[in-house]
Amino acid sequence: MGGLNRPHLYASALYAGALAHVGRAVRVEAWDSFVIARPLPEGGGEDAAGAYPMAAFGPGADLEGGLAALAAAGIVSLVMVPDPFASPSPRRLATAFGLCRTFKTHYLVESAKGVEFSKHHRDRVRRGQRRCRVERVALADHLDVWGDLYAGLVERRAIQGAADFTPAYFAKLAQTPELVSLAAFVDERPAAMTLWFEHAGVAYNHLTASNAAGYANGANFALYGAAIDHFAAAAVMNLGGGAGFEDDPEDGLAAFKRGFANAEIKALLCGAVLDPPRYAALAAARPATAFFPAYRG
Repeated sequence: MGGLNRPHLYASALYAGALAHVGRAVRVEAWDSFVIARPLPEGGGEDAAGAYPMAAFGPGADLEGGLAALAAAGIVSLVMVPDPFASPSPRRLATAFGLCRTFKTHYLVESAKGVEFSKHHRDRVRRGQRRCRVERVALADHLDVWGDLYAGLVERRAIQGAADFTPAYFAKLAQTPELVSLAAFVDERPAAMTLWFEHAGVAYNHLTASNAAGYANGANFALYGAAIDHFAAAAVMNLGGGAGFEDDPEDGLAAFKRGFANAEIKALLCGAVLDPPRYAALAAARPATAFFPAYRG
């Protein structure tokens, strides 16, 4: 399987460095991974977040040891969404982190169950395949095209924060050897692209974006159909979840992914207060919220 001899993309130094628009990369030796340190909203200092969209841990990660090291480095709090396929068990996460709660559903294609789309999706994939030409491309050769497609997605969905990626982020991402980029062409013009990678038998959909011609011609359906074929040897394909910070049964992105899936898994949100006095002082100045960390709510 691809990626077995490399670290998980979301645990790699290259990927952590690509997230410079979020903060500085900090290696956590006990986890064989990185977190992203961010300036606090007031008073100096830093807190940290796991890699976006998910944090990955190395085998045998010492959760408590990593948290202690971050606390010793002056990090006030840490928040992350651990990759369900590259993290300790939910029980171990709940033991180590002060906060560990269900975040949202990820939709999966498990090869052992066979690939069987919903009838609606089968029809849409066929339609997309008739109207689009799909081929594998190198992201490095299509950075301008991808940048335009993703900028359209940012505008449509009013994306802010870590997912409002910079051109430098995509230029770094294009250097990763495990990245698989598929493009859909309508009238020989690129109308949509999707980015994937594989690690230890799990294929991950990283990002997908389309323009108006792509939406009108079912390009995203054609791309997902092609990706499922490409990663047929993977044990699991993680299509990711819906938009936003929680499950929404009316969310169109979730419905799109659910139509391809034959299984589901719950991702968790994990948080830890590493400097309780400083955390309490920062949170006291803000309205009460369930958001973590509270001072960023």
